[in-house]
Amino acid sequence: MKHSIRFKFALLLFLTTFVLSVVLIVISNRISRDIIDDMYEERTADIAKSAAAVIDPKELSVLKDEVLKIYSRSDPLVSSEQWGSPEFEKYVGQFQPIYELPEYHSTLESLRRIQDVNHVNCIYIYYADLDKSNFIYLADADSEEPCPVGCIDSYEWGSEQTETLKVHPEKGILPYITRTEEYGWLVSTMMPIFDESGGVIAYTGADISMDTIREKQNHITMLLIMMALVSIIIVDAVSVQIVNRSFAVPLVTLAETAKNYWKSNENTMRDDFSRLDIRSDDEVGVLTDSMKKMESDINDYFITLDATKQELTSVREESEEMKKLANRDSLTGIRNKTAYDAEIQNLEWEVENGTLTAYGIAMVDLNYLKRINDTYGHDKGNVAIIKICKIVCDIFGHSPVFRIGGDEFAVILKKSDLENIEKLMREFREVIRKESSDTSLENWERVSAAIGYAVYDPAVDRTVENVFRRADEEMYKDKQRQKAVRD
Repeated sequence: MKHSIRFKFALLLFLTTFVLSVVLIVISNRISRDIIDDMYEERTADIAKSAAAVIDPKELSVLKDEVLKIYSRSDPLVSSEQWGSPEFEKYVGQFQPIYELPEYHSTLESLRRIQDVNHVNCIYIYYADLDKSNFIYLADADSEEPCPVGCIDSYEWGSEQTETLKVHPEKGILPYITRTEEYGWLVSTMMPIFDESGGVIAYTGADISMDTIREKQNHITMLLIMMALVSIIIVDAVSVQIVNRSFAVPLVTLAETAKNYWKSNENTMRDDFSRLDIRSDDEVGVLTDSMKKMESDINDYFITLDATKQELTSVREESEEMKKLANRDSLTGIRNKTAYDAEIQNLEWEVENGTLTAYGIAMVDLNYLKRINDTYGHDKGNVAIIKICKIVCDIFGHSPVFRIGGDEFAVILKKSDLENIEKLMREFREVIRKESSDTSLENWERVSAAIGYAVYDPAVDRTVENVFRRADEEMYKDKQRQKAVRD
């Protein structure tokens, strides 16, 4: 039995609108999901890096060593898969003394500050036992149900991550997204924490739940599907009743618009349907209005996604600002010990790759800081620190200066400052001589300092630390010479 033109038209129109709706919804959902995944992964990495930057490596090394002492003598080792069991409680109970360590409290407080600033629920520190594919908690800032110190995470992708860390321990684990029955949608990452010599102490981990954004995505997708189905039903019902009116040209126009809708691969708002000038009281008009409504809803969806992206960008900028603050000395404004450690790693890399063949390190130590603090107060001691810092920065104007201790400064010598080091040393000592003998100044302003330097020698220096030690020794000799002159 042959079908009527009404039936054929209604069937054709129904199929066309249905397919178009599915394509738009699927593509929009896929694009939005990819954008959100990338933003969440980037945010997670930024948070983990920020946490790694603020952790004191010396305190963490002490904390790690104490945890591993207990871990190494534990038999058997009980993983988090047995959480809540008597065996698990007995195992983690061994680590109770760790909670009394000041290094533990300081590390945990640093993690919680980062966690509170970034409004996330879970930042923690792992130690990776690569031989056993175990990841041992050193601290967990989760406010609801933190994993106890010494807790061992042993999960199905742990061996894969172990192999990655064996090859490149300094890179950590790149952000990845998982979905489990226990935690739902979760984006996680692990970033290394380095000690002074550039070795990896442990890893900061950050977990961000994506359940809420996934629920919003699914909700919007369902709304789009429902609106599409309602639009299709309306269009089909009207078209069956009015089939004799002219519809060929408007339908072709709609078809061409739909065909070219995503051809440019633009992930932005579109106005292809809203720009159509189709005026009709029949099914074509309904279809046109439905497409415009659907396009408007999709544009609203992209607006929501853009707002989310801007919010995440703001968080990332805040994280970058925190990272900058973490590398600056709050008193003098110059770079601090954390920045110095990073610069040392860079020097090691440049030397190993042959891009740097000559550099030096100068060490400056402010004299009598304790005497100034005890006699005149710490505020006057700060004046002395700031003054000696300015002198160092003025003399070594082409080199980065770091405050690496209360009264210690380090200068990385390169290029012109390295070539003219002897001249700069004389200038420095002359300025110090004038300042220390200027009776018009207050006692705490008459600063005195010892200085020493060392130049990299590939024949004797295996690491930057070797150059640093030789510079420190020269500085100490200068301090002894000054003391001998005073005596």
